[in-house]
Order: sequence, then structure tokens, then C-alpha cells
Amino acid sequence: MVTLRTRVTFSGSAVLAIAVGCAVKQPPAPQTLLPSILPATTTVPADWKSTSGVAGAVVSEWVGTFGDPQLEALVDEGLRNNLDLYAAAARVDVAIALVTQARALLYPQLSIVSGAGLVGRDSLRDNSGVNGEISWELDLWGRVRAQAASAAAARQASVADLLYARQSLAAIVATTWYQTIASERSRVTAEEAAGVYSDLLGLVRTRNQVGQVGLEDVALAGADLDRARQRERSYATSVQQTTRGLEVVLGRYPAAEVALAPDLPAVPPAVPAGLPSELLERRPDLVAAERRVASAFHLIQAAQAARLPRIALTAAGGRSTSELLRLAGVPAGFWQAGIGLLAPIFTGGALQAQVDLANADQRAALALYGQTSLRAFSEVEGALASEQLLADQERYLESVLTQDTDALRLGRMRYDVGATDLLHVLQLQGRQLNTRFELIGLRNDRLANRVALHLALGGGFNPPQPTP
Repeated sequence: MVTLRTRVTFSGSAVLAIAVGCAVKQPPAPQTLLPSILPATTTVPADWKSTSGVAGAVVSEWVGTFGDPQLEALVDEGLRNNLDLYAAAARVDVAIALVTQARALLYPQLSIVSGAGLVGRDSLRDNSGVNGEISWELDLWGRVRAQAASAAAARQASVADLLYARQSLAAIVATTWYQTIASERSRVTAEEAAGVYSDLLGLVRTRNQVGQVGLEDVALAGADLDRARQRERSYATSVQQTTRGLEVVLGRYPAAEVALAPDLPAVPPAVPAGLPSELLERRPDLVAAERRVASAFHLIQAAQAARLPRIALTAAGGRSTSELLRLAGVPAGFWQAGIGLLAPIFTGGALQAQVDLANADQRAALALYGQTSLRAFSEVEGALASEQLLADQERYLESVLTQDTDALRLGRMRYDVGATDLLHVLQLQGRQLNTRFELIGLRNDRLANRVALHLALGGGFNPPQPTP
């Protein structure tokens, strides 16, 4: 690269004008970003299309709405001990250090150089000294300030990433906790079923011995007993796996030793859903995406300013015991001051390539912001719609269970008096058990959907947003 270096003299007023420099442009406001990247045919509505939520502000302390002290304790433990959060916090520290590094060039740079030694040929002479140097780049075109603004926006994105990681961890803990309880309830149900089928097998064998039923009924009862035992073992495996997964999230050794609650809690009342426009300012991952757009915006300014001349004030002073300086009649103490100019003349297209790279990075960041926003809208709409649909399913399934239980009771009574065969009773028993298993799974689905809704709405229990 060919550059031009020279020293010139400026008046005090000119130096002040240079020091002030050009103002750093500000990135577009967050509310204008989404319309600028979405297709013209895509419009964000003022209200959610799905209406399962209620009006009002989004609940922030959502973990407490489940009324589950064990869940709250597990979430607190995870927030303290999860190693992924440690890594996210470390990335925030990295971003803070980068901001300090970028802003450092806005201030004069001072250094001291000293040394001591001997120079000799026919005799030894002392050659020691100490001197200080100071330089200050006048940010005439805002290059340094734009780099500092970019680093600050990147730090805000890292802080928002940490907030979203905390909310996501809470959601993972809650979902896994209730999945583990649901698996244990299903295992207990399968164990109860095995006991029922075992009693039924004993009854069938007794009736076979007296010639009331054939060996076919014995085989059917035995097969259903083994099927229930196999299902119990399958759920036991699921309990072990999900419990160990939960322990890893909590920072524990995966020993499958978490004490489980006896049953799933009821789903809390409907959650306030807020407005789509508020989501862009509330969800930490959307805040992080918008801040990355701002960071890329500032880097464009920095790259454009890098093509212009750089001017720096320099000064130096010190004292030397050099014999050569003494012979030349130069005093031991010295000082100097000046202005340095660095102007790029030919760089082979490197500086323009940096501008093109910065523009491409901003286009990518803007596109990712738009896609992340659409995905966030989809998550909220989907969770809101599922709220009512899952509630309806649970209501119907509870009715099915009541009727299946009545049918099984009547079937057993008819079988005891010889009015029906065993196959019919086993079919009724199977229907009732399957309904019980489905109901446990559906209740777990409702809890998982509620957790997902809170995460989608950005209704975390750690609501503060990153400050500028």
C-alpha cells in the first residue's frame, strides 16, 4: 500500500474543528427495520390473529404462575449452575472488553520508553535515557467512533443473548420437569394396569380349571399382562432418561436422583399476550438481532471513513546521556511536537472491499432479523392457538375416560355373571387404560405449550433489556 506521510502546522481553531469531526450516523429505528426487509405483501397486524390470550401486559414472573415450588427451586438451581450460561456470560465479558478496546483510540495514547546501557570501542560510554511519547488520532471522519459504536451495539446483542439464554434455560427446566413427572405417572398407570391384568389372569386360570373358559382366554389374559409390564418398563426408561437430562441442565451429575412431584399441576389461567409490535422490543433474541443490524451499520461507516486521510497529534520528550548528542552540542533534555498525516493513495481495492464486506454483513444481519421476527410471530400465534385447542381436547378426553370407566365396570359385572366373554372385558380394559395414558400426555402437552407461550412472548422472569 502506498501512503502519503507529511507534517503540517494548523491553527488552534483548525485543530478544534478537526477534533470535533463528523457526527456518527445513527442506525434506523427498530420499528422501521421490519417493514424495510419484509416483502411488501407481508403485513404485521396490530393484534394477534389467535385470540386465546387475554388483554394486558405480558406476565414477567411466569415461573411462579405454575404454583410449583419445586419447579421454582429447580429453575434457580439451573440459573446458578448451568455451564452454558457461564459461557454466555463470558461472551458478554468479551464484548465489554471489545468496547473498551475500541473506545481507547478516542483518547490520547501515552507511553514511556527507557533504557540503560554501555557503548564502547576504545573506551566505555554511558548510553542511557528515558523519554515519553504521546499520540492522539483526530477522529475527523468518525471512523474510531463508528467502530466504538459498533462494538457497543455488539455488546448489547451479547447481553440480550444472555437474557434469552436464561429464559430458554428456564423453559427447558420447566418442560423437562413436567415431562419427567408425566412419564412417571404413565409408568405408575402401567404398573396399576399390570396389577389389574395379573388379577384377571388369576381369575381366568381358576375358571379354566373348572372348565368355564378355554385356554384361549388364558393366553389372552397372559399376553395383556406381559404387554402392561413391557409398557411399564418403557416408561421407566423414559423417566430415567429425562431425569438424567434434567440433572445435566441443572449442573448435577446424571444419577437420576431428582425427587419427582406426585402429579402434574393444573394449567394456570390464560396469559396476557400483549401486542405484536411490543414483541420486537421485549423478546431478547429479537433485541439481539436488531442490535447486530446496528453494529453492522456502524461498521459500514467505519469502513467508509477508513478510505479518508487520518490525522494525529504527536508529541515526545525526554532525557538522554548519549555521548554522541553531547559531542554534537545537543542538550540532554529534548521535546518535539507535530501533526501526522496518513492518506491512503492506492490499496489495490482493499479498502473498497472492506466497505463491500460491511454492506453485505448488514444485509445479512437485516435478513436474519426479519426471519427471526417472523419465526417469533409464528411461535406466539401457534402457542396461542394451541391453548384453546389443547384445552378442548382435554375436556373431551376427560369425558371419554369417564365413559370408558363406566363401560369397564359394567363389562366386568357382566363377565362375572357369564353374560359376556373375556375378550370383550379385555378390550374395555385396554380402551380405558389408553385413555388414561392419553390424558396424562395431553396434560403434559398443555403445560409444555404454556411454557412455550411464555418463551415466545418474551415473558421471562428476568425482564430488564440491555441498556444503550
